[in-house]
Amino acid sequence: MPFLTVNEANLYYEVDGSGPPLLLVMGLGGNSQVWAPIRRQLASRYRLVMYDMQGTGRSEASPLPTTRETLLAEVDAVLTHLELPRVLAIGYSFGTSVLLNYATRNPERVQAISLVSGVYNVTPFVRYFFDVQTELADGLTRSQYLKQVLLWLFSDSFLNKNPEFFERIVYMLGRSPHAAQPFHGWRQFVGSFEPDYRGTIGALSLPTQIVHGEADKISPIGPVREAAAVRAGCRLDVVPEGGHMLTWDSPEETVAALLEFLEEHGAALAFPRAEASAAP
Repeated sequence: MPFLTVNEANLYYEVDGSGPPLLLVMGLGGNSQVWAPIRRQLASRYRLVMYDMQGTGRSEASPLPTTRETLLAEVDAVLTHLELPRVLAIGYSFGTSVLLNYATRNPERVQAISLVSGVYNVTPFVRYFFDVQTELADGLTRSQYLKQVLLWLFSDSFLNKNPEFFERIVYMLGRSPHAAQPFHGWRQFVGSFEPDYRGTIGALSLPTQIVHGEADKISPIGPVREAAAVRAGCRLDVVPEGGHMLTWDSPEETVAALLEFLEEHGAALAFPRAEASAAP
C-alpha cells in the first residue's frame, strides 16, 4: 500500500481512475471510505487522489500536535509526491475547511473547488455540537459513539428507507484500523477550524461550488445559503432531504451536481495516465 512520511508519521494515499486530477479531502474522524458510494462514477472521468488524515483510516497518528499547518502539509505532500501542480478538488465536511485554507494559501494549485456538507460559520449550536461530541468520543465505546453520531450524520429519510444500514455501518466502522481510539479526530482536529469561513469564500477567485443537504442536522441549510450568497458566482446545489453524509445519504444527486460543475471547469487540466491503485 502507498504511504508517505508526513509530520513524522506514515500517511496513506490512493490514486484511482484517469482524467484530470481530482483531489478528495475527507471529513472529521472519518477516512477515504467516505467516497465509496460515488467513487466509481468519479473515477470513470477523473484521476482521483485520496488520502487518510493522520490518525484515521490507514494513516498513523502523528507525534506532532494537529494544527492547520500539519493538515495543509498533508495535502501539499501528496500533491508534490504525485507531481500534480494543479488539481480540481472536493472537500467533505471538515475537509471543506482544510480545502478552503489550502486554496487560499495556494490558489495556483487549485483549478476549482467543490465543498460538500461544509460548516462555514461556527454558530453557538455548532460549537456546542463539537464540544459535546468531543466529550462523548472520550467517554463512550466506539460502538456507542458511532450509534449516536450516525443519527446526526444521516437524514431521517435515508434511515427510514434503509433501516438495516444503521447496524451494518456501525459494524463496518467499528472494524477500522483505529477502532481502539474512538473518534480520536474530534479532539485533535476541532481546534483547526476557523470560526467563520464566509470571508474566505468571498475572497476566493477560483470557481467554487457548495453542495449541501436540505436536511443536514449538523450544518443547517440557512447559514449555508448565507455563506454561498457572500460571493457572486458561487454555485449552490441543495439536495432535497439530504443529510450531512451526502455521499452515502444521497449519492445520485450529489455526484450529478459534482460532475456537472467539475466538467465545466476541468477541461483546462492535463489528462495524466492513471497509476495503479491500492485496494480500498
